[in-house]
Amino acid sequence: MLNKRALHAYIFGLFAWALAIILSLKFGATSDADIGVIVQLRLPRVLLASAVGIGLSVAGASLQALFSNPLCEPYTLGISSGAALGAVFGASLGFHWIFAGLTGTAFAGALLFTALLFVVAHRPGITTLSLLLAGVMLGFLGSSLVALWMALSDANGIQGALLWLLGDLSRARMGGALFTLGTASVLTLALWLRWRELDALLMGEEGALTLGIAVGKVRASLIFTIALLVAICVSASGMIGFIGLVIPHFVRRLVGSLHLRLLPLCAIWGAAALTAADVTARVLARPYDLPVGIVTALVGAPLFLWILFSRREAS
Repeated sequence: MLNKRALHAYIFGLFAWALAIILSLKFGATSDADIGVIVQLRLPRVLLASAVGIGLSVAGASLQALFSNPLCEPYTLGISSGAALGAVFGASLGFHWIFAGLTGTAFAGALLFTALLFVVAHRPGITTLSLLLAGVMLGFLGSSLVALWMALSDANGIQGALLWLLGDLSRARMGGALFTLGTASVLTLALWLRWRELDALLMGEEGALTLGIAVGKVRASLIFTIALLVAICVSASGMIGFIGLVIPHFVRRLVGSLHLRLLPLCAIWGAAALTAADVTARVLARPYDLPVGIVTALVGAPLFLWILFSRREAS
């Protein structure tokens, strides 16, 4: 049974999501859009924003359990950069799937960067700050290679690279948006069904072992699922930062750290937050289309610094 506070968090989250959807369908580059524009352009964008918000927030909460660090998320750890790099290589080589697009090569890049971080995290003497610095460096490396590759392959590639690196939902189409929403929901469910194992990882490796958790196998399968979830989001929308940090941190204050309640609520509030950020980006830059990643970074970067310094003061 849900306690009163958790129930209110779900109700307000669903209300915020519904309100963000209504506003996103109503507002855009033009204020007098007809039903055709709403159905063909804005509805797919709403679905894609919801899907990516769900995926990134749930991936962020899961990574925080996997690395036992509340500052972890796909963007700050560089996993999104790995997925973007894989997607760009896949596009250059012509690896496009129906609806899935560049998910396969994006998954390979995300999996590679996640594995590298996992190796770094388990080296002796690695601190929280060292792990974050390693993630930032991987992010810089991936982003630089994305920009370089796109610039060399296309005379106008720099502009496309900027949109990709800052997050872009303007290319949403109904088929791709539905695929992203469906797969993100299935992978979110897969992670939620493993809430006991995620809870055990919060106790550290020794604590999880005492509970009978096969830590090595669990971590490997979680890395696989999280990397695939990030790849699906990045291949559809580019790199959108800080959703995976802000939402889990906010939701934990409402329902605590146990994943049975945490992950579903992260999905709801993540979808609401990114949909709201997208409509904010469109309204602020009207009639132009501001990358949604700019809005999430303006909110997420100060919060990241606040969490980092508050943790250092507490320690």
